[in-house]
Formats: sequence, C-alpha cells, structure tokens
Amino acid sequence: MKTKYLLTLLWAGLVFPLLSIAQTSSYRSYFGKEFTHWYVVNEMIDLARHSERYSEYNQDTLLNNGICYKKAYIFYSLEQINSANLYYRFGIREEIETGSLFIALDDIYETTDEVSEVLVSKMDLEIGDKYYFPPDITSINEPHCWQCFQDVQRDEKGYFATVDSIYYKDNRKYIRLDANYSAFYRQIIPLTFIEGIGPNVSFAPLINHFSMAVCCNCYEDETGVWKSEIKTEYIDFSEIEECFFEATGIPKIEADFPFKLIQQKGKIEIRLNGIDLKSGVASIYSIDGRQIASKAFRNKSSVDFTTAAFSQSVYIIQIRDTETGRAWSKKINNTLKLK
Repeated sequence: MKTKYLLTLLWAGLVFPLLSIAQTSSYRSYFGKEFTHWYVVNEMIDLARHSERYSEYNQDTLLNNGICYKKAYIFYSLEQINSANLYYRFGIREEIETGSLFIALDDIYETTDEVSEVLVSKMDLEIGDKYYFPPDITSINEPHCWQCFQDVQRDEKGYFATVDSIYYKDNRKYIRLDANYSAFYRQIIPLTFIEGIGPNVSFAPLINHFSMAVCCNCYEDETGVWKSEIKTEYIDFSEIEECFFEATGIPKIEADFPFKLIQQKGKIEIRLNGIDLKSGVASIYSIDGRQIASKAFRNKSSVDFTTAAFSQSVYIIQIRDTETGRAWSKKINNTLKLK
C-alpha cells in the first residue's frame, strides 16, 4: 500500500507540471529574429497595383509608460530602399503567451504619456468568444462600401465579431470570426487571425478606416515567405511570385478583345482573325506589370508564345496595332502545369 501511495505521488508530481506547461505554452511570435515584413496589397488588382510594406527590424525599441514597442516602418516602393521612401509609422508589440498583437495608434518617441493601442490579433480565443473592433473603425455594416467589415454585431461595449471556428494548417493556428471583410463591393473572406502572421486582411483596415487594403498577401522573415491563400476574381495570391505590387503602366483590361486565344500545354496561340491588323506587337505581362515576352508581327494570321517557363499565375496579353496605336488587352489565368 505504501509503495502504491508513493507511486501515485510520483505520477502526480510528474504529470501535473507537464499539463501546466502544456496549458501555458506560448504561441508563435509575430516577429522574426532579424526582421519582419508584412506586405499589404491595396486597391483593385486590374486597375492600379499598389503595395505597402510594413517592416520592423528588432533593434528598434520604443518605451512608453513601461511598455516596450517595436518601431514599424512603412515602405511605398522597394525600388530604392532609403530614407526617402520609408518612415516610422507606429509602435507594435506582442504578448506571446496569448498570441496577441497590439498596435499603438499614436506616435511614440520614448515618452511616458499614455497612448491608445488596439488589439489586431489574438490567438487564445475560443469558439463563441468575442473580438471587439477598435472604436475608431466606423466603416462597419455599410450597404455599399468601398472597404468595410460586414455582418458585425454590436452590444454596449461596441462592435464585435464572434469566433465561429478554430483550425490548424501548416503548424499554424487559425481563429476565424463571423465578420466578413468586403473590398471594392466584393465580399472577400471572413476575418481570420493567423498565428505568427496576424489578421488575414492585414492590420491596415483595423487601424485606419480609410484603408484601401485588400489583404496581407505575404509575410516574410529570415526563415522565408508565407503567402496568403486569399483568391479574388482577379488573382490567386498564393500563385504570385512577387509579394510587392508596384504601380505600373500595365495595360487596362478590355472587354472588347476580338482575337481568339488558344492555350495549350507549353504554348499560347493568338489568332489574329476578326480585325484588319497588318502589323503590330503582341506582349505578355505578369500581374505586377513586368513585360515577360514580346513579339512583333506583320501580315500574320497568328502569334504564339512558348510558356514552358511560365508559373501558374495570372498574366495580361496585349495586342497593339503599330499603325494606329490602338491596343487590346485580356487577362489569362495560367492554371495548367506548363513545365
């Protein structure tokens, strides 16, 4: 009996501490050890490609009233990374035990004044728990909004969304809420917090109701790049190699495209019938505006491009009449495995 009692005590002494550790384990950090980049794509993909990149570099710390924040910088162009196109945007911090990410809305310059901060991601929520939107966000439940959150509820504390599902993917926890983010009159997807990433629509629309954000399309640290799985009628972000969308002079998509496109494995053929076109240039652009192929033609019935090196992505084909200057453009979705 004595031996059995001692074994029970030994078991309790080993198991209970282990359970306690398991219950208090930390979530994955939102910050890399060397740097962190959040890429936010804005506006409509077919009309004007614009990106912002929010970055923190770990060596910058802001102390405010006993709370430490990291400096978050914003970049509007990656062509020249210098002080001309970046500036300190806000303070950002995390509570790794709860998987919470906070952003300070006021400028912090190592002062002791109180600042207002908002919660933009939280990973210890359970199904049925409420997430309250920042009080400054007023673009909620608008019937015809440019960008806003829909299906949001309200009580005496403010606007909130309720956790309706929790799941895991690629070793990350996902907290899905029952509020939907709508951009450009189109419902995108439910607001979701992603462990180590943040909100799937980016934290931009949670800190600025004038935000033009579509989503957080990429997250990057020294270990690699995570890509969003959000798909719109224009683009599948997971299939795009580039994370930053520069504003470019990419051809505008035209409803009137009088040419026939035939897409085969390893080849795209453009048949030039249907219009009197003696000479011109056929070009293919990536979705971020880079010209990746071009062919001049004269008195031809068709033009073809080899696509063996193309990735599965969205491309723009443009046909330009060199005599009149008129141009026609069409988007294609290269979903075939062409390699």
